[in-house]
Amino acid sequence: MSNESPDFVALKARFDSEAFPNGARAELRRVVEPDDVALLPALYRLFPGQKPDDRHLRLGFLLSHAKHAANAKPLGAQLAAAKIAEARVLQVARSRAPLDIIQLRRLLIHLDPAVDWQAFGKTVWYWNDISKRQLVEDYYLAKFTPAKGDK
Repeated sequence: MSNESPDFVALKARFDSEAFPNGARAELRRVVEPDDVALLPALYRLFPGQKPDDRHLRLGFLLSHAKHAANAKPLGAQLAAAKIAEARVLQVARSRAPLDIIQLRRLLIHLDPAVDWQAFGKTVWYWNDISKRQLVEDYYLAKFTPAKGDK
């Protein structure tokens, strides 16, 4: 297990490329829980020559549910802009694995966001209580920061 994180933008590009089979993408979209990803050949195609751990499973579980856009707003800010209920965001933050990642994927499916995979990938790779807190902070800062000119 390497401590070095992958290039998440390149990983997303490889996932979206013609070289990655449609059937493998479909396998990853249909999986119900992050641990189920370990039983899919698609995961091993996505990370060739690597022994997958929980970080790989999380990435494989979420990769098909968010597009890439360089310098996109943080996911929390996008959730606030889309008027996603704060209870749903807090549900992600308060849940324990694997339910937290399942809830996060449900939000991604609902929102269909374009995220900066370099930043979002790191969040998923190092997913922990600090990552969850950052998601909540981004949400509330975007929700309660007045627009320019407002008081």
